[in-house]
Amino acid sequence: MVITWGALVLKYDFQHATALTAIVAFGVAVGAILAGRYIKLESSIKTLPAGIAMGLMVIGMMFITDRQMATYMLFGIGVLSGFFVVPLNALLQHRGHLLMGAGHSIAVQNFNENIGILLMLGAYTLMVKAELSINIIILLFGGFISLTMGAIYRRHRNQPV
Repeated sequence: MVITWGALVLKYDFQHATALTAIVAFGVAVGAILAGRYIKLESSIKTLPAGIAMGLMVIGMMFITDRQMATYMLFGIGVLSGFFVVPLNALLQHRGHLLMGAGHSIAVQNFNENIGILLMLGAYTLMVKAELSINIIILLFGGFISLTMGAIYRRHRNQPV
């Protein structure tokens, strides 16, 4: 989606549009470092609002046409992503270890993550095939992320680790 958006909205060629994903990846690394430094396992659920904000920032991509602003936006999306994914992965691995052992827990988590990736790629492919505009795809994706993270947060915010 980032590559398509970069090509259509920012008028980047494929090489430059692909580089936009590196900006997101760098942001994810920064967010992961921040999470590792400041978030304890016991408070990992409290990072879900970063996921909500990330989904809203994705929606904000619809309004960005300036290349420099796009760089900041994508970096910010990456930071928020790394900040909330790393603690939640740690929480899933911790709970899974308690329920079924470390190896099984990691295998189940990886399986579910890959299924999720396949489903999201399938949904993206169907939206492209249906000739939805990139802005509609961005809106649907960002909205899905924000709403899903919000529902999970409401459900689990008061539960102990």
